[in-house]
Amino acid sequence: MTAPRTARIAAVGVLAAATAFTVLPGSAPAAPRPGTAARLAGPSPGTAAPAATGSDSLRRFTEQRPDWRTCEHKELDEAGARCATIRVPLDYRNPEGRTITVGFSRIKATDTRHRIGVMMHNSGGPGGITLDMPLLSVPAMGRELAARYDLVGMDPRGVGRSSALHCGTSGHWLRSAGYDSAGFRAQARYEARLVDSCRKRYGKKVSYLRHFTTRNTARDMDLLRAVLGERRTSYFGVSYGTYLGAAYANMFPGRPDRLLLDSAIDPARWNVSMLRDAAPANERFLDAWARWAARRDGTYGLGRTAAEVRANVEGIARRAAREPLTVGRYTADGQLVPMVLAATMADDRQFARAAENIRVLHDASRGRTVRPTEDLALFLGRPTADMDTQNSLQLALHCGDARAPRDLAWYRRNVERSRAKAPLFGPLFNGVNPCAFWPGEPLEPPVRTGNAAPGLIVQATGDPRTSYGNGLGLHRRMPESRMVTLRAQVHGVYGMYPNRCVRRTVNDYLRTGELPARDAVCEKDRGRGAG
Repeated sequence: MTAPRTARIAAVGVLAAATAFTVLPGSAPAAPRPGTAARLAGPSPGTAAPAATGSDSLRRFTEQRPDWRTCEHKELDEAGARCATIRVPLDYRNPEGRTITVGFSRIKATDTRHRIGVMMHNSGGPGGITLDMPLLSVPAMGRELAARYDLVGMDPRGVGRSSALHCGTSGHWLRSAGYDSAGFRAQARYEARLVDSCRKRYGKKVSYLRHFTTRNTARDMDLLRAVLGERRTSYFGVSYGTYLGAAYANMFPGRPDRLLLDSAIDPARWNVSMLRDAAPANERFLDAWARWAARRDGTYGLGRTAAEVRANVEGIARRAAREPLTVGRYTADGQLVPMVLAATMADDRQFARAAENIRVLHDASRGRTVRPTEDLALFLGRPTADMDTQNSLQLALHCGDARAPRDLAWYRRNVERSRAKAPLFGPLFNGVNPCAFWPGEPLEPPVRTGNAAPGLIVQATGDPRTSYGNGLGLHRRMPESRMVTLRAQVHGVYGMYPNRCVRRTVNDYLRTGELPARDAVCEKDRGRGAG
């Protein structure tokens, strides 16, 4: 059985989002209307044009009828969801070639008289399992509004119930470049080994990985829309899911209905530039947490002033770089500790939880025998099969979406420049990208521009993953959009961070389809301070 949504927000929405991108299903469908789909994105330079969703070459895909079954997922089944899979082309330029499967769930609208339509989801990551994300929407929307939508959770190609990737990764790709040239070389070797594991696992068929991209996931979404017999689709995406949603709107103008983009990415900065944006955002989050922890020195013993707390945290990372820390049966070296620190800091309501994790690392750095917290065991242990799949998809998608610099000296310069303003997280988010070693080049250019869709963007001012500047950037590139700003330090807002102002504004939009007259700013709910 798939893990509950709340558990995976901790595992994927924090671990995958700590890598700077996230976080986080009735009766037979209407007969499909194969001719209603818009054309896919045009060809990139030097490539053949992908087939149109409504073209004869894709008719065998758009005319599929899902075989609806129970989801074999306790919470989804209790919610009345049904699950199915469809086949999609691996390569839309060659729809007669190899196919893969895409799995999805659907909670059908029960208020059929007032049904609005279908709403697709993406939980971010990239690599987040999305099958059960509709379970997040139901409580956020309220039963009355949720009953007016068919809520669909499509696992992206490469993960979950869809055809999955398995590179056999030893851990997540995000690692710090440390404090010296030896640390930088060690981090680069680690990234090269991860890519080599993919090469070895797929051998001569490694080119298979080049088709797991955002553009192709968007095409899968539109093919699913056609299979479900829908002319348009609403969409709710978080973190990386905002880039996917913006790309879909760009590639399929006129297809999006309501478009909700939470904790957004500026498409012009996807993906290496956005990684670098996360360094100062995480430093600001650390400073806010340090002020909180200093007021509780009697509880955590991490310092009586914010400066002392921060110095102790940086000291943990420096000591780990000299000699790996022993944390129960796990070890944490100078490459890993900064990633773990970033992973434990994504929500200002969880400051106490972060303090407990850091206290254990602090004691370990002083040679004390410690027991790892649940979070530390997750982040320091070897990846499970699901986590390997999510790690593998991140590698393939990042490197298949956009070309990254291959000159290691370029990364080294960025690491050194980052130290002054981001001493802890600069070497983490500016280190060598695994795409520097990736075999082959992207088949298509990334979606860098915006779109004319009238979407609603939700962004927290202190988002440590997708910085507030990224939300503003997407807002500028979507001139018909509106933006709701929440004054909080969190990644992932709607349905994840209770706020009456955000919920009311979003639900009004989802109910009526009308955007707010102007951008809005929401304050924290009273009584929901940091802690």
